[in-house]
Amino acid sequence: MQELYLLPSIIASIFLFAIAVYLLFIKPKKDYIFPLIFIFLTGFLWNAGTVLTNVTEGNIIWAELGTVGLIFIPFTIFHFTVAYTGYFEKKYHPFIYTPALLLLVALVAGEYVTGVVFRGYGYEPLYQPMVLAVNSWIGFFLTILSVFLLYRYYRENVGIKRRQTFYILLAVPANAILSVLSYYLMVDVLGVAQFSVGSVFDFATFLLILYAIIRFKLPVDTAAEIDFRILAETASDGICILDTRGCIEYSNTYFTTLVNSPERQVLGKPLTHFIPEEFHDRIEEEWNRIYSGKKITGLEVMLERENDGRITVELTAAPIVWNNEIIGSFVIVRNIEKRKKMEEELRTQRTYFQALFHSSPEAVVSMDERHRVLDVNPAFSELFGYTAEELRGKNIDDFILPEEERQHGEEITKKVIHGNIVRAEGYRKRKDGSLVYVSILGSPIFIEGKQVGIFGIYRDITARIEAEREREFYNSLLRHDIANKNAIILGSLELFEAENLTDEQASLLENAMRAAESSSELIEKIRNLHRIGREKELLVINVHDVITRVIDELAQTAESHGVIIRYTPIRGFIRADPLLENVFFNIIQNAIIHAGCTTITISGTEEKSYHKISIEDDGKGIPEDVRARIFMPQVKRKGSPGSGLGLYLVKKLVESYGGYIEVGDARQSKTGTFFDIYLRKET
Repeated sequence: MQELYLLPSIIASIFLFAIAVYLLFIKPKKDYIFPLIFIFLTGFLWNAGTVLTNVTEGNIIWAELGTVGLIFIPFTIFHFTVAYTGYFEKKYHPFIYTPALLLLVALVAGEYVTGVVFRGYGYEPLYQPMVLAVNSWIGFFLTILSVFLLYRYYRENVGIKRRQTFYILLAVPANAILSVLSYYLMVDVLGVAQFSVGSVFDFATFLLILYAIIRFKLPVDTAAEIDFRILAETASDGICILDTRGCIEYSNTYFTTLVNSPERQVLGKPLTHFIPEEFHDRIEEEWNRIYSGKKITGLEVMLERENDGRITVELTAAPIVWNNEIIGSFVIVRNIEKRKKMEEELRTQRTYFQALFHSSPEAVVSMDERHRVLDVNPAFSELFGYTAEELRGKNIDDFILPEEERQHGEEITKKVIHGNIVRAEGYRKRKDGSLVYVSILGSPIFIEGKQVGIFGIYRDITARIEAEREREFYNSLLRHDIANKNAIILGSLELFEAENLTDEQASLLENAMRAAESSSELIEKIRNLHRIGREKELLVINVHDVITRVIDELAQTAESHGVIIRYTPIRGFIRADPLLENVFFNIIQNAIIHAGCTTITISGTEEKSYHKISIEDDGKGIPEDVRARIFMPQVKRKGSPGSGLGLYLVKKLVESYGGYIEVGDARQSKTGTFFDIYLRKET
């Protein structure tokens, strides 16, 4: 009978030691696993000591060994509790065992176990009542404190962690209560040994704690749990773990930011709490799919933000499978508010573009990156006679490029396909075979650095070409035929000067000659304006030589008007054409004839990449309102008989050489005007 009574203690000893060794050798990563190992080892010591005490028929040494386990059991349970809940800093954990060490000293001193007694079915230690009472009350206090900590931890958690804590919360007080009640009933009331029942209770409650730790650990594998939390907290999306009821067991910081609520107000609530009611039916339908093992992606819903309106989010979710059972779901919540706005802006821009494309008066063809037609606008159909359906997917050159323009047209196509913007003019062929002269703009389309298409824009410039030809005809007529006839008039008038004329006749002749000379001057200026930009190549010109020639040419005019020209030689070269003389001639002549000056000063300096030529007079100056418009055509001084084209011609010429011109009040005299001409240096 005694052997049968020992069987629970023997089984408990073997299994408790084996479990402790197993937990030790799996390289635990949780702080609370080591205290759990201590629980199983202290349980092993108590049961092994009991077995050996009975095998040796009451040897007190083994009774004291079992008592060591009995002393440490409540302390290891409390150590496990504080490590599991994390409410005490790790550095304070060793102090938990201080009372146990004092009790151990009493045990070694022989003040705890006073002997061994046989009670009904086996041997049990006799304890010194006072020391046993101290041990029991300390154990009772630690048990109460453990229950309080575990209950608080239970209230603060949800889902799997809460269920795990619930089982541990049952096991800890159950171990203490059942041990005390069974000891009182069997020893004090029945007078038999309690160790066999105590072994069963300890073994059962310890296994319940182990079951809770293994069965209800978080769905993330223990070895990777820290890495998971680091990844989740640094993710740019909201991440949630839901239980089977759809309640949030875990959420990362970004999700709490999305809903504008602190974590304590998020955990434990259904995900649908943060989603407007109009989406609930769809959420329920999709989550039914999840719990049947399916995944959902791209579920677009609204998210309610605490006191901050709504945002659009996209949900991606998958079931969490544990031991072949779906225990919850993993949800990624992506804020797509910006994307939705961008999509809306893109739709708006696409609408604007389509409206612009179809209403544009220019003929426009949209092509892919290989020059195949995607669409044409109505203006294109009107100009060339082809519809989008006739051209779509085909090379535009096969339809509108005439044979005589093929080589040039294919060169344009090749450049555009290689990412170049091309502007050109030439003939293109209509559907009926007729030719039309057009301006051509080929423009590649790039998105994020990659060419994705081409725009071709055509404008019928037949009317412009005809107008240019007509204008060239009139310019030619003006420059040659009228100029020649004007020269004949001047020559004829000069013959009359040799005749003896009356004063009245001389006055009339002078007016006629002045008008003819003015007409010749106007024709020359128009001729020069027409020549601007038509020179094939600019020449390297010595600035000093040009200014010297102009001064020599105007010397007699200056003398007759009482004007002195002071010139400091300018050494430098620029790129220009023979019309450069007109720049200096017009400014100096205007100053001599119209400025009312006595001195004209010409000097030069170098400023960065320019030669700066300054022409300054000490005349009456130019009114500010006139000066602001001085380089516009037909603007002249009040009372001036000129055409108003001289300074306009000057500005055009200077700009055609890559320079610019400035005008202002004289710097060296109280009155007068300066002109600063900037011309690029030739290096």
